[in-house]
Amino acid sequence: MKHFWQRYLRRVLIFSLIYFGILVYPVIRTLELIFPLWQPDSFSLLAVILLPLAGRIVAERLPNAFGRSLAAIALTWLGLCFQLFVLVVVYELVAPVSAALGWPIDSVQAGWSLVILITVLGLVGFLNTQILAVKHIALPGPRNVSGHKLVQISDVHIGSRSPALLQPIVAKTNALAPDYVLITGDLIDFAGISRSDLSELANFHAPCFYVIGNHERYVDLAAIDERLRSLGIRVLRNECATDGPFQFIGIDDAEARNQVPDELKRLTISEAHFPILLYHRPDGFDTAAANGVRLMLCGHTHNGQLIPFNFLVKRIFPRICGLYRDAADLAHLYVSPGTGTWGPVLRIGSRSEITCFEFREETPETHSGLQT
Repeated sequence: MKHFWQRYLRRVLIFSLIYFGILVYPVIRTLELIFPLWQPDSFSLLAVILLPLAGRIVAERLPNAFGRSLAAIALTWLGLCFQLFVLVVVYELVAPVSAALGWPIDSVQAGWSLVILITVLGLVGFLNTQILAVKHIALPGPRNVSGHKLVQISDVHIGSRSPALLQPIVAKTNALAPDYVLITGDLIDFAGISRSDLSELANFHAPCFYVIGNHERYVDLAAIDERLRSLGIRVLRNECATDGPFQFIGIDDAEARNQVPDELKRLTISEAHFPILLYHRPDGFDTAAANGVRLMLCGHTHNGQLIPFNFLVKRIFPRICGLYRDAADLAHLYVSPGTGTWGPVLRIGSRSEITCFEFREETPETHSGLQT
């Protein structure tokens, strides 16, 4: 019991330091620069500290469009505070150096400059989330898969994002005329997302395969599974499915780093098909390649979503975004930056993407021309 409380208190302390240092301090500091005579009172401090958290907590208890909008506003506020933290740190480093060189920075002007910069960043980041880029990637493959198109969708995060986002995703995907649509997890991140909310998924013109991400595990996974199956989505839960020249292998997301090796031991990879592994997070690629998987599709990282968060994400997942080869140059991994966003409706230094893969018959030229 003693160790439990020690761990609990340590986590509370770390969370408090991060929350106050990164999300509260920059707001208070900016206000102090703009209003030098202002002294933050208890009420204003509590408002800055608690309102975003209160919005999120209330939203989780309102499983409807209003609750989801409230959560998006609260988390977007926190995202902007994180970006403001970076700007404030730059100011705190530059101001004393500038003063020492005889070029003191006017604090009021600095404060308003921070407000203008964070406003511009917020607008750019929000507008960036509304743009769905389509990335085309050519992949080598045997003759029987040459000419086939696959479209990957990942990390849409319906809940954090409105179900209305599915309409342009489905429309853009159908315009690519793929043979298969592959969804690599975190399609949903809120409890109570109804079949009606997801009904647009029934309009894909191609067979659609789906694997769960970590956020589906956090909410009503069984209900999500049932709703998606009822819409014609093929849900792969630690199982394989063959269709045409392909074998699609779907493995459930898990925190354990050995999830892919453990599940592949139970599954049989077909030598008569082109094996494609769908797994939410970019773990286990080397093992998958050693077991005969030719293409592995993942998401989860969002390519960091917000600068400089991408540097932290890259330390956890070195293969953070893009196309990677195994050492033998027989298998490829693609890590999607995500089609939607989680938490803040902001993207700064990353983009929302639908990925279209087209297979070309294997030749030395197709290998040398691959995007990496």
